[in-house]
Amino acid sequence: MDHTRRLVLIVLLAVLALLVAADFFVEHHASFWIDGTPGFAAWFSLASAALAVLVAYGWGLLMRRRGERADD
Repeated sequence: MDHTRRLVLIVLLAVLALLVAADFFVEHHASFWIDGTPGFAAWFSLASAALAVLVAYGWGLLMRRRGERADD
């Protein structure tokens, strides 16, 4: 199972690298200076996903009730 996960991760990283490299050959029509940079969609979506995970984790810690579980 560990070998399969590693292979999937390597394939996904290779696809990401190819997409970022292909982004250098695309003409950007940016509204702001930052969204016209090559690889913007890749790093912005990664940062947004990481922020969403952190917010969800913090929200879960904040909303958790101690001692109450459905299987008790």
